[in-house]
Amino acid sequence: MSVKEELNNFFVSCFNSILRMEENALEPITNGTLTIKEIHFIDAVFRAQAVGENCFSTIAGFLGITIGTLTKSFLRLEKKGYLTKEQDKDDKRIFYIVPTRLAELIRKEHAAFHEKMIDSVVRKVSPDQLNVLLDALKILDPFFSEGKA
Repeated sequence: MSVKEELNNFFVSCFNSILRMEENALEPITNGTLTIKEIHFIDAVFRAQAVGENCFSTIAGFLGITIGTLTKSFLRLEKKGYLTKEQDKDDKRIFYIVPTRLAELIRKEHAAFHEKMIDSVVRKVSPDQLNVLLDALKILDPFFSEGKA
């Protein structure tokens, strides 16, 4: 098998495994009511809110989706009790997406999953290997961040 084939197999397998592990880890607290995409949507709202950028258009841009797609996702998660919206006090045309307490519970469990995953990796490789891995991943980051092939 060529290096390219091995890399492809690794990335596909790794991506699918992480999603499956995340789903399994979070299923007990969501009772199957949230998809991984919805959990990541909620996480994006928290990250946007942390920097004061949680208006609809900014989050849509951050996620690389249209306002229409964002609105559909928001409405689904609002109905499930994970998100609400608040109107800007000064500019009534602007609305912010705000996570609920229920969303906070999901976020904490999601963060705990990621922490366990990273701790597992860190325990299995030497500090030198970690630095090489991190350097390689930093080189790949722009490709995956842009989402373009």
